[in-house]
Amino acid sequence: MLEKIKQLYKKNVLLKVASFNSLSVFVRLVSGFFLSKAIAYFLFPQGMALTGNLRSFLVSCQGISVSGIQSGLIKYTAESKNNSVILKKIISTSFFLVIAFTIIASLALISFSNYFSVWVFGIREYAYAIKILAYAIPLYTINTFILSIINGLGKYKSIILINTIGYILNIIVVVLLLYLYNLEGAIVAIIAMPSVLIFITFFWIKEIKMIFTSISISNFSKKYLGGLSSFIIMAIFTALTIPVVHVLVKNYIIDNVGLKEAGYWEAMIKISQYYLMFIMSLFSLYLLPKLSQNQTDKGFKSLVMQFYKAILPFVVLGFIVIYFFRYWIVRITLTQEFLPVQELFLWQLIGDFFKIVSFAIAYQMQAKKMLFWYLFGELFYVSAVYFFSIYFIDKFEIKGAVIAHAISYLFYFLLMLFIFRKPLLTKI
Repeated sequence: MLEKIKQLYKKNVLLKVASFNSLSVFVRLVSGFFLSKAIAYFLFPQGMALTGNLRSFLVSCQGISVSGIQSGLIKYTAESKNNSVILKKIISTSFFLVIAFTIIASLALISFSNYFSVWVFGIREYAYAIKILAYAIPLYTINTFILSIINGLGKYKSIILINTIGYILNIIVVVLLLYLYNLEGAIVAIIAMPSVLIFITFFWIKEIKMIFTSISISNFSKKYLGGLSSFIIMAIFTALTIPVVHVLVKNYIIDNVGLKEAGYWEAMIKISQYYLMFIMSLFSLYLLPKLSQNQTDKGFKSLVMQFYKAILPFVVLGFIVIYFFRYWIVRITLTQEFLPVQELFLWQLIGDFFKIVSFAIAYQMQAKKMLFWYLFGELFYVSAVYFFSIYFIDKFEIKGAVIAHAISYLFYFLLMLFIFRKPLLTKI
């Protein structure tokens, strides 16, 4: 029996990735616990709301600077990892695109630092933090560029180990600066730490020399520039919609319900991110490369069904446990002041379930560069979550935000079933 389990483990790549990834997830959960606890203790719900706005803004900036190269690099590297000539063209083309978009993003952050400070924090006094972000973005972008190539090559262990080290350093630096400088320290640490990973990457990744010796103007390819353009549009559109809508909804809660309540919602989102991180990481580590290599409808359906069978039973069981232990989760990860957050769990869990099942299908749009349907799906989701949020917040206050989350992802899942009804819902 034990031998059969070992053989199944060796043959099932998803199980291997998932089991190895559990180390990274455990470290991230522990670091996330201490980080949330520290922010809750030192900054209270009001500070939780402001740091949440900063993280949303950071996601937008990182998405624009990376400009879609991440998904494109994973796809093309996975497809061409055995062809060194094509791989060099992909690496070179991606690198020069990354540099161009990074320069644009950094200059925009410096030029409009006062405006962004007001939009994120409500005051101009944090413009200096926006400028720090402008100088940190290039390091983050180069690190993402390298790790995307490594991901496409299938070296998921290196990525997981680098991320694990990054999580440990992140919690140490953020908590230290939070303790010493309060909100200002937390802001600087949150902005700077993602960029520090590049030093770990240069030390750890053996393929660094291969990657940078492949970069040459002569290897720049118009063909792959055209191929990457779809990913660029996807990423920039997402970076300018989802995090921005997140900030808009939070600001609506602040204006119409209260800053403390906005902090409760942000706390619920953070908790959600912690229990979802294991599953969400499998999408980019495992599912996207596999979907990129697959060329048939039968293979697509098989991959989705395999993912569902391996993951969903644990998701349902885990969500039931989380719901019934929500009081203790809030008490342990936050403080007693955040106890109203436990009233948000049910709808958040429902929405997160539909998020998982819909993303397992939606990643096909990135893998196959289905630009129209990707943009339509993103626009559909952000419109739904924004308008449902406004409507339900007016009716149910803070609980309305999580109700909107659940309903929006339910409709998004139905949209994915409609788009992929042929391969998924018909016998092949």
